[in-house]
Amino acid sequence: MNITKEHKDELNAIIRIQFGPEDYQPKIDQQLREYSKKVSMPGFRPGKVPAGMVKKMYGKSILVDELNKLTSDSLFGFIRDNAIDILGNPLPAPENDDRLDLENPGTIQLAFEIGLAPQFELEVSSKKSFEMYVPLIDEDYISKEIENYRERLGDYVETEEAVMHGDLVHGVFTELNADGSVKEGGISRHTDVHDADLKEGDAEAFVGMKKGDSKSMDLKTVFSNPTVIAAILAITKEEAEVLESTFSFSVETVRRKTHAEINQDFFDKLFGKDAIFSEEELRNRIAADSNTRFSKDSETRFFNEVVEDLVKNSTFTLPDEFLKRWLTSTNEGKVSPEDIEQNYTNYAKGIRWQLIENKLIRDNEISVTREQAIDSVANDFLAYMGGAIGAGEDGLAQARSIAERMLQDEKEANKVFDRLYNEALNKIFLDKFTIQQVALPFEEWVKKVSEPLN
Repeated sequence: MNITKEHKDELNAIIRIQFGPEDYQPKIDQQLREYSKKVSMPGFRPGKVPAGMVKKMYGKSILVDELNKLTSDSLFGFIRDNAIDILGNPLPAPENDDRLDLENPGTIQLAFEIGLAPQFELEVSSKKSFEMYVPLIDEDYISKEIENYRERLGDYVETEEAVMHGDLVHGVFTELNADGSVKEGGISRHTDVHDADLKEGDAEAFVGMKKGDSKSMDLKTVFSNPTVIAAILAITKEEAEVLESTFSFSVETVRRKTHAEINQDFFDKLFGKDAIFSEEELRNRIAADSNTRFSKDSETRFFNEVVEDLVKNSTFTLPDEFLKRWLTSTNEGKVSPEDIEQNYTNYAKGIRWQLIENKLIRDNEISVTREQAIDSVANDFLAYMGGAIGAGEDGLAQARSIAERMLQDEKEANKVFDRLYNEALNKIFLDKFTIQQVALPFEEWVKKVSEPLN
């Protein structure tokens, strides 16, 4: 067997493979003997079919299978052993189509086009500066958060008349006939009505109603969508979509959400018993927790802007024509060459980042082990569950067991490894680049970290 590499230019090469009968015939003969032991044919006992007949029936398919395996093993073994950094996968050269005679293969010569990864330098240093957008956690923001907590932890108390903003009206919907009489065997359902269920601007349908009041209404004009109607009447969405009846609603109770008082019971419900003891401590805790919670969003935006900048300002060249052919072939007819051409800028952008990412990982000797992945998933699970599965070694062991099962799913495992590599890269960016923090009012910050990259 003989394998060589020929450079067409700096980014394109051809690998040529030549092998003769001595390379493939012994394996084909072995496969034919195995087939002879198993093949069944009328007039012959199992295992007694003449070798010539077996070869005539299966010889070509065995030859093709063995040649494919030998070619693949040889090609990728050569690439691996010679540390050739390729993009995509090798593509069979057009000349291969005329070179294989299955009747008399003899010496076989094959050629494969490869795209070579460009060599380039990458500077990640304090000479380059980026902005890090952080939310301004001011007194106004903290006060709004406290009001949200007070509303969330408030109780419903019975009141006389519905105004619907925060009210919960409990009553019974009864299906009516066209003349307004109660429909025999129709829908009758006790339920709660929240203002969030109503179409925007239609809260007045219940405003002013008191205990004992009744009103007829067309539910489709009152509630926001068929899903809400289905939930209120305990019917299917499909039934709600074709529902034409008018309903009577009779009020049984009206309750209003009150805001919780700011006291020790309020503090304990929020953060656990005796975690804080005053409104000042509450405000400080909200500020600290908010900064921690939003820091990930700030860092994610920073990471994405760095990636965009590195890709945009990369000057290395790609083997574009090879990559276009490879992208067409790898999509197996699902994408046309015209589609690839039209969207190639985006494809190339992804390939550029892969090359930059791989270089950063190599240059900084970044590695992520499976044990680290398990620890990360387990810790995330414990944080999400809080104290629900217990603390200490037993809780950690249970979380790690869940993490190990989750990482058996290749897609999930890839997501976890990608995230951990990104986190490691972001630490390098934060350490090596010059960072200028820009504090924005909360709503502006949300808009900024959510807007598309340039």
